Amino acid sequence: MNSYFSFLRLGYSRVVYFAITFSLLFISTNVLSQDIYLERIYSPLIKTVKLEVKGTDFTIPIIKLGSSDRLLLKFDELSEETKRYGYKIIHCNSDWTKSELQPFEYIQGFETGYIENYANSFNTLQRYVHYWHEFPNNIMEFKLSGNYIIKVYLDDNPDNVVMVRRFMVLEDDANIRLNVMNARNPSDIRTKQELDVFVSPKNNMSFANPSIYLKVFVQQNGNRDLHLLTHRQIKSTEIEYSFKDENIFEAGNEFRNFDFSSLRTRTRNVSNIDFINGENHIRLFPDKPRANIAYMSHNDIDGYYYIRSDNAYDFNIESDYAWVHFYLPVPIDLEGSYYIWGELSDWNFSTQNKMEYSKEYNSYYSKLYLKQGFYDYMIMYKSNQSSTLSSSKIEGNYSETNNKYNIYVYYRKPGDSFDSLIGFLRK
Repeated sequence: MNSYFSFLRLGYSRVVYFAITFSLLFISTNVLSQDIYLERIYSPLIKTVKLEVKGTDFTIPIIKLGSSDRLLLKFDELSEETKRYGYKIIHCNSDWTKSELQPFEYIQGFETGYIENYANSFNTLQRYVHYWHEFPNNIMEFKLSGNYIIKVYLDDNPDNVVMVRRFMVLEDDANIRLNVMNARNPSDIRTKQELDVFVSPKNNMSFANPSIYLKVFVQQNGNRDLHLLTHRQIKSTEIEYSFKDENIFEAGNEFRNFDFSSLRTRTRNVSNIDFINGENHIRLFPDKPRANIAYMSHNDIDGYYYIRSDNAYDFNIESDYAWVHFYLPVPIDLEGSYYIWGELSDWNFSTQNKMEYSKEYNSYYSKLYLKQGFYDYMIMYKSNQSSTLSSSKIEGNYSETNNKYNIYVYYRKPGDSFDSLIGFLRK
């Protein structure tokens, strides 16, 4: 009898053990699999997506809490038929995972709505509908700072997502100092840039346990790969982030660019303009590798683009689309791949902006369907063993390059369950 109950107790203990283990495994897996909101365009019909501060160009979509600043989302759908697009705004943590907050905690008004502004293209070969939405507006205001995403979906179906865009709301409670220099390591001094970042509180604020509750991220130009910094020392009035690997960046090169604001006259970097089977084609001059030549400075717009047409009154609806052809005459590389990269590729790499080797052109080749305007871009390389892009193979790395660095400072205030964005600097 005793051995029977001992067996039962052993069996029960095992059940409890496995139940607890399974529960912990489930919780752990659930936490690890928490989605990070990435900026993506999920519909091939959606083109020329811009989310900027209203009235400005080439800006990070960031507005001050309680200010009159407005964000403007614009995009085209390659269709003559208007669609009903809805949206939802979601608050995120500093790592772009969904925060624990409920919508009523971060928005005064409605976190969902419809994009009601649209206009059909006018006098263009490619017919499209241009949509735009401005926010905050008369039905919603932000109550808290931090990271946000706007998710746009089709036909009243939140699961039918066509795009996700990131933006930020700022409380100005931190001073930021930034020094950009050549890398300190002698072997990197000519090819990399190093940052020293200094953060201090302002407005009578103080940081409680900054090594845990304060997070500082750095972004180079529009690159989506953010560097999370670790502090070197905490002083009485300032926290220093320096002498760490995450403070070091490939210097890259100035962006290449081209201009096809005209479909009649060849402009910057355009070798030929063709009209084939009812479509416009823009052929660029072949791109030459710049990695092993002397650095040359020239003006660029840090990887962004702007829409314009030489014979349009309203660039948004009178600018046409064209196939833009890119050529890179280098030998076949079996160790990696080349990508056309910048805002024109949504700062991502995929099969859409990947270059393939063409025997016809004896060159790597790709084409993108773009709206008339002025564009910056680079040709980036990804080795088969890497998950990130590098400029070293084709563009080269030169410490003289004029890069823009964005510094984001987040703070989880005592008692809060979310990350406030308390500081931002672009330099």
